[in-house]
Amino acid sequence: MNLIHFKAVGPEKPLPIKAGDLIGHIGLYQDCYAERPEQKLHLEVFSGNDVTSFIAASRAWAQRLPASSKTWLKLAKGTAVVTHQERFNAKQPPRLDAPHTLSDAQLLVPKSLLDGLPPEKKIKVAATADKKACNWYRLDGLLHGADNSLLNGWVREEVGVTPWFSPWDWEGYDVIFNFDMPRKFLASYLRAVNQLSEAQLEQYGKLAVDVDNGPLMSRLHAIIDRDRSCKMTGDEIQTALNLPAHAQAISQLIVDYASEWSYSSRTWDPFDEMLGHSGSTPHLNWLAEKERIKQLSWWDEVAVKVGLQSWPKVCHFHPVGLVGVFEKSSFLFTLDIMKILYPKLDVSRNSDLQAIADELNEYLDFYKLDTLLRRTHFFAQILEETGETLKVEENFSYKASALVSLFSYFKVHPDEARKHGYVTRKGLVKEDGLSMWQADYEAIANGAYGDRSELGNRGRSSGDGWKYRGRGLKQLTGLYNYKIFNRWHAENQSMWPLEERDFVENPELLTDMKYAVRSAASFWLSNKMYEIADRGSSPVVVDLITDVVNRGTGSRSDRRAHFQMHWDKKTLM
Repeated sequence: MNLIHFKAVGPEKPLPIKAGDLIGHIGLYQDCYAERPEQKLHLEVFSGNDVTSFIAASRAWAQRLPASSKTWLKLAKGTAVVTHQERFNAKQPPRLDAPHTLSDAQLLVPKSLLDGLPPEKKIKVAATADKKACNWYRLDGLLHGADNSLLNGWVREEVGVTPWFSPWDWEGYDVIFNFDMPRKFLASYLRAVNQLSEAQLEQYGKLAVDVDNGPLMSRLHAIIDRDRSCKMTGDEIQTALNLPAHAQAISQLIVDYASEWSYSSRTWDPFDEMLGHSGSTPHLNWLAEKERIKQLSWWDEVAVKVGLQSWPKVCHFHPVGLVGVFEKSSFLFTLDIMKILYPKLDVSRNSDLQAIADELNEYLDFYKLDTLLRRTHFFAQILEETGETLKVEENFSYKASALVSLFSYFKVHPDEARKHGYVTRKGLVKEDGLSMWQADYEAIANGAYGDRSELGNRGRSSGDGWKYRGRGLKQLTGLYNYKIFNRWHAENQSMWPLEERDFVENPELLTDMKYAVRSAASFWLSNKMYEIADRGSSPVVVDLITDVVNRGTGSRSDRRAHFQMHWDKKTLM
């Protein structure tokens, strides 16, 4: 029986829980056959609501989600697993007519696993006039053949043909409605382990047959009972669980069945005769076990308080399977990691660091920061863009001579540079003896960026240079780039349905760390910089990404240094 039962019911006053917090202990429980109490955890996930309708609505909603939400690749039964050959590479990829074995069961493979494969186990093949583009992945020990042996080799994803699914599609999941009483399951079990006498087989055999032919056991037999003996042996169960496709199929079963947490004598008393208990020959152990079951039952006492129906018929989910299908990257940004990235930042900025970590963790897979290599390349650029002080808004406190050397407008108008730029760094004192103030910063921004047509700004007098100054982790600059981000954010509204924002009208929003992260992530995604990052950890790859971020920068060596330091330290592992 069970020791601990978790139910997702929120307290009246929410309690803050951080990653790593201890929220419970595995307790002691003494099974009726055990000599002493043991540490055990029994975890059930179930719902008393209409799960069938929920899944139907969820699947309909999934059709409206962006392609980026489809994070599971479906490898159908009969997928060719091409035997690896040393000659396979990008110039000579595998072919379906090469030696191969067909898989014997469907398997959904998470995108995080495919993205995390080393470069030598991924081959991209470009489209041609008569063939679609495809991706080859070398997968070892995931698919299996007709003899239940695990297969090693290459599988092909034909882009646009091989299907991808969102977790919200509930691909492979079915609700199985089971109405068999526990007594029938006991008869099936006792028959399977040969613990029924001939007389008992005559008496209870039909109960066992009924349950074995029922919807639940029929499904399990189809997965586990390989020799079709109508018995599931321990070896067969273990074999099935060692095959990822079968283990996944089992985890996708949703069983609509009466919960045993509601005690009823009508459920347990029918066991008496089968277990040899009667008034003249009492089975004391079974009587004690029934009493213990009754004491452990909680439904009647708890159900009304937490909104469950009085009749305990619920849909049971496989806990690990349910969590697994919605899995995100196992990596989490923590405050400690952020402090390593920004070691000189004052403790007063911890809230900013935590806000960045929270946003990245929430959308890590969507932002395609799901591998160590991608994260390290991403922050090699961000660290240079924001500096050691984590500035998310461009600073226009320029020296007058620097304005003349950096910006064409001030080269032509050096008097403007002297009017607004400082000559003495301490106190930012200008030529007229006064310190720089707001009007100077705005004048510099409008002079530097106001006439930059490639940024979409509408001239110095428009104020666009100041209004659309560099903001965010990537220092988004110019009206044109703000419009691009605004459109990207709206196109992905389903990711943040309650956050309709207009960044063109309210550009200052990008100083909020949440949107500062998103603006950088949108640039990373829109320019497919993650694909460049996947090419490896060499300085050449860092420079290729730098070319996308800022081709004319003089900070190439610094960006390479950022990458190498955190790659060597494995900061983001």
